[in-house]
Amino acid sequence: MSTVHNPPTPYVGLIPGGLQDGMTIHVTGQPEHHHTGFLVSLQAGGSIDPRSDCAFVFNPRFSDNQVIRNSLMSGSWGAEERHGGFPFQQGRRCDITIHVTPHHYKVSVNGHHHSDYNHRMPKHRVTHITIEQGIKIHSIRFEGGYPPQPSPGYPGGPSQPIYNPPVPFVHNLGGLYPNKMIVLSGIPHPGASRFTVYIQRGHHHEPQEIAMCVDARFRFGSDNNVVVRNSKISNNWGAEERHSPFFPFAHNVPFEMIILVEHNQFKVAVNNQHLLEFYHRLQPLSRVDTLRVDGDVRLTQVRFQ
Repeated sequence: MSTVHNPPTPYVGLIPGGLQDGMTIHVTGQPEHHHTGFLVSLQAGGSIDPRSDCAFVFNPRFSDNQVIRNSLMSGSWGAEERHGGFPFQQGRRCDITIHVTPHHYKVSVNGHHHSDYNHRMPKHRVTHITIEQGIKIHSIRFEGGYPPQPSPGYPGGPSQPIYNPPVPFVHNLGGLYPNKMIVLSGIPHPGASRFTVYIQRGHHHEPQEIAMCVDARFRFGSDNNVVVRNSKISNNWGAEERHSPFFPFAHNVPFEMIILVEHNQFKVAVNNQHLLEFYHRLQPLSRVDTLRVDGDVRLTQVRFQ
């Protein structure tokens, strides 16, 4: 069982172990008075704008006194389902339970069955849950359906996600080797100037050795909307790399960054789109042991696999 307590909205988080038959997701919260509704979405990716494909969106609307259910695939919404009652009240706590079965999602509200929603997208594609708009979230709990855990000492096994850690965030990597993956989910602050991800040696704020620094600059000095990469060896910075096909970050918009370690380089993707490569300058990789994140960003989840 995995539980997230009192996360801010919008919430974007990985589903531990991916979506599995027999899994149950419990969302407890309080709809807010000043919004016309809220939504819970099970998605194939962590992007909200533009939105990743959605296997199941559960959208109570106080303006209509209806709960809309739908799916989004390749940018197109499907047919809405609206039958069933409207068991929500603004300002009153609600408990939403989504149970995954082989053929449909079974939804209960406050302990009473509300609706079933047949699968329109393969379950194995679903990786994230998002909760947005007018609800104060008390908790999100995942039960059951987990795949077998790797045996102790297996280097490729996933670690438990770290939810809503404070920034600056410093964490031991447990070794750096080819095929290791670092997944960061977060939301840049409104009006953010920059935030930076360091893969470095040691936990120091000013380390002498940094294998890769990824510096997302919205507006910093003369830089606007650029991702700057560099390394630091024997306390000396190297040559900056600045080219990338796009700038994937926006103020107050959730993102997911994946850093993949390969034999010759790091590969970085944001919101499931390849962004850049950075060839290893600091060798051997075994000298690198720490992940550090600093700057104008709120982290919602960090995991390693």
